[in-house]
Amino acid sequence: MSVHARIVADDFPATLRFYTDLLGEPETVVPDFEYASFDQGGETVLAILGRRAAEAVLPVGRGDGGVLVVVPVPDVDATIAALPVEVVVAEAADRPGWGVRSAYLRDPEGNLVEVQTWTAR
Repeated sequence: MSVHARIVADDFPATLRFYTDLLGEPETVVPDFEYASFDQGGETVLAILGRRAAEAVLPVGRGDGGVLVVVPVPDVDATIAALPVEVVVAEAADRPGWGVRSAYLRDPEGNLVEVQTWTAR
């Protein structure tokens, strides 16, 4: 798995159109959830998530930037246990609809980082 960016979009349809024009058709689009992913070689390289959907499941807010970095790790729980507690903003949780277990961190610049382990594929 590779690291990829997830854009948290205030205007999901416009953002999806922009990146579709730039990159071609996305591999996955879930309009009701406002999610799309552009994949290469079976790996997501860029994903778009509408802010309303993001705020429902992720520790993001209006003051956060629009890019979330997603980092695959072998074991989410072991990864966050090895980090300083102050960087963890959301403890590990299973996300069965996504097929991952993930936790959320803040880097020193305040950027949101998701560490995730696939639980089903």
